[in-house]
Amino acid sequence: MTEQQLRALLADMSLAEKFGELQQMPGQYYTDDCIETGINAAFDFTEEEVACIGSALNVLDPARIIEIQKQHIARHPHGIPMLFMLDIIHGYSTIYPIPLAQACSFEPDLVRALARATARESCAAGQHVTFSPMADLSRDARWGRVMEGSGEDPYLNAKMAAAAVQGYQGDDLTAEGTISACVKHFAAYGAVEGGREYGYVDMSERMLRQYYLPAYKAACDAGSGMLMTAFNAIAGVPASGSRELNAILRDEWGYEGAVISDYGSISQMYSHGVIQNPLESTKRAMDGGVDIEMCIHHYRRGLPQLLESGEITTEQLDRAVWRVLNLKNRLGLFEDPYHFASPEKAAKLQNCEDFLQLARESVPRCSVLLKNDGKLLPLSPDADETVAFIGPFLNESDLLGGWVNQKVGRITAATLQETLQARFPARDFTYTAGCALLGAEDAMMAEKKHAAFETDADRRCAMLEEAVAAAKAADKVVLFLGEHPQCGGELAARADIRLPKIQRDLFRAVAAVNDTVVTVVFDHRPVELGDIAETSKALLNVWFPGTMGAAGITDMLFGDAAPTGRTTMSFPHTVGQEPIYYNRLPTDHAPEFSPIYITGYVDCPLDPLYCFGEGLTYTDFAYGEVRLDKATLHAGETLTATVTVQNVGERDGEETVQLYIRDPFASVSQPVKELKGFKRVFIPKGENAEVTFPLTPDDLRFYNEDVDFVWEPGEIQVFIGHDSRVSQYKTFRLEE
Repeated sequence: MTEQQLRALLADMSLAEKFGELQQMPGQYYTDDCIETGINAAFDFTEEEVACIGSALNVLDPARIIEIQKQHIARHPHGIPMLFMLDIIHGYSTIYPIPLAQACSFEPDLVRALARATARESCAAGQHVTFSPMADLSRDARWGRVMEGSGEDPYLNAKMAAAAVQGYQGDDLTAEGTISACVKHFAAYGAVEGGREYGYVDMSERMLRQYYLPAYKAACDAGSGMLMTAFNAIAGVPASGSRELNAILRDEWGYEGAVISDYGSISQMYSHGVIQNPLESTKRAMDGGVDIEMCIHHYRRGLPQLLESGEITTEQLDRAVWRVLNLKNRLGLFEDPYHFASPEKAAKLQNCEDFLQLARESVPRCSVLLKNDGKLLPLSPDADETVAFIGPFLNESDLLGGWVNQKVGRITAATLQETLQARFPARDFTYTAGCALLGAEDAMMAEKKHAAFETDADRRCAMLEEAVAAAKAADKVVLFLGEHPQCGGELAARADIRLPKIQRDLFRAVAAVNDTVVTVVFDHRPVELGDIAETSKALLNVWFPGTMGAAGITDMLFGDAAPTGRTTMSFPHTVGQEPIYYNRLPTDHAPEFSPIYITGYVDCPLDPLYCFGEGLTYTDFAYGEVRLDKATLHAGETLTATVTVQNVGERDGEETVQLYIRDPFASVSQPVKELKGFKRVFIPKGENAEVTFPLTPDDLRFYNEDVDFVWEPGEIQVFIGHDSRVSQYKTFRLEE
């Protein structure tokens, strides 16, 4: 439709139709036989209300979506199609590494490609909107939803959020193979106290704007069709009813997309203690700029009353409806209400060879090699040595991780043992699980996540003894350990982020009889590794790698591919350090300045075990000195920083070169380092690469004491190196 036609449609709609556009229906209430029956049984909707519903959540079958859409268009007074939405977080049917792992690639092009492949599967399956990407800055590994984001750095977070939006949406949302992104959770949900789900957030406006808002803005600037509000309150104001956040979004950023609440976040303003009844929450949400209520139906009940009483205006209502209609128009639903949905195409695309190959190739790019003493990895595919493969993930087919739609048709992923046996049928390998994923001491966590755990003490002892015997007889051991696959995502906050005790016991027993141990760790978050990190000769963090995880891991273990990921969240020595992040502000007793009475702990280092940007590969790189082409940078100019990187190892490889800056003295305290650029560079063995980065005054802006976004004259330090611990730098002066 043209804008003129869409405006005419809005003007001709009844109030019932307008209210309906702002209301979402849970998909489980649609039946094959009759839409009204399922809905009325639960919500007592009238036929008129059912006919005007604007969107549905969690309908999975494309044939069913097509049928629901046909019935809906036939019954709607103006034939306006519905939107179908779903949480599609790291793949629809083909599952890719979790988003936190994807960010570890430091490769926006990869994130874009994975989102693009996801969109192609999802579009054919009838979906119009995915609740992704999550742009929440995440600095506390206790929070289960860190797996959905890009970690602790605002610059990287913004790059990855924008790339995901571009991948889902392409250049034209009316094109086949596209879906609308919905950036979430606005705002600062990643800063909940103690990492507790649905918790409270309190921070200064400077902190919010400097660190937490940039990624949402980047996703909005990339054209995200939708934005989701957060469950949390900020400074006592629920995000779903915040006029301040709405003013930032609409007035400052000029965002014109639709805004949807999180599931029940409008009704749950009651829990925050700021509203007393559904009518108040409805008004608060409308004033806060929420266009669509996800599923709880306060809008259906409250909007007519509020409009009649004058507490909301016709202009407010029409603005919200316009945004929803505009998204439907961007998707081309008025011309093709099914947006290329096809059971036949869906079946052809799901788990197709191209997507499976992409999934496999992404695993090494997202995995982080944290330790590799004596170049133990890669293992030789031909050596005459015995290797024992041990651990509860050896025969685990669920390497997918949290936020996976279990009812979507997909292939059963191969296990590591199946993959290894198929790849090396003649090798002298032994295989044993050694233990279950969870033990009896994990009963609380297991019950909350509906997970099985080991209760038979005799079987536990027998499995451990078998593993010890296998380790004792082997030249090398590869241990596969990690979090339970259901311990990431929503409602997966953890106070203890160590691996389960049953697995730690297995590690200690194996390491006691064999000192050549490679440990492969599966996790949704940076876990507390303790003696696993200290004792393992090699340590490979693969996060949850997805459908082709076993193949991708085997490729890395035997050198067919090299791990090239870098950490995007710091790994703590102990959970007591959380939240921990590299770009902290200095204090009045910062270790950078003071030799005594410094900030820190008496029983633990101040710095993390593994820092932001850290990671090894199967070759080594040496850095030359940083070179700047200017000693002074003025307004309107660009400075170029250059470094020579040499591959000094024994094989070709990729290095992620990182540029950090520091403004050591400013009107408000600045971080000890801030990422301002990164490049992945392929360098053949023995060769050099010149890596350059541009810097302008705009790259050096920050929010000052008056919360103005400025850059200030003064000295700037430029660091280029392997990770955030880089110490060599050159300085220039920033001048007007």
